[in-house]
Amino acid sequence: MSKLPYRKDNENVDLHDIYELIELGLNKEEIAEEYNISQSYVKKMIKDFYDDF
Repeated sequence: MSKLPYRKDNENVDLHDIYELIELGLNKEEIAEEYNISQSYVKKMIKDFYDDF
């Protein structure tokens, strides 16, 4: 899989970035790899998103 053009540094990853990738059909593993973050962090952010809405 090629890198997406809007890849950001770890500290700039926010909930909206992850949500965009989910909308594109990426799974937690692919999102974690794309942003070089742990899958548990991705899972936590997704949970936070659904808890807020």
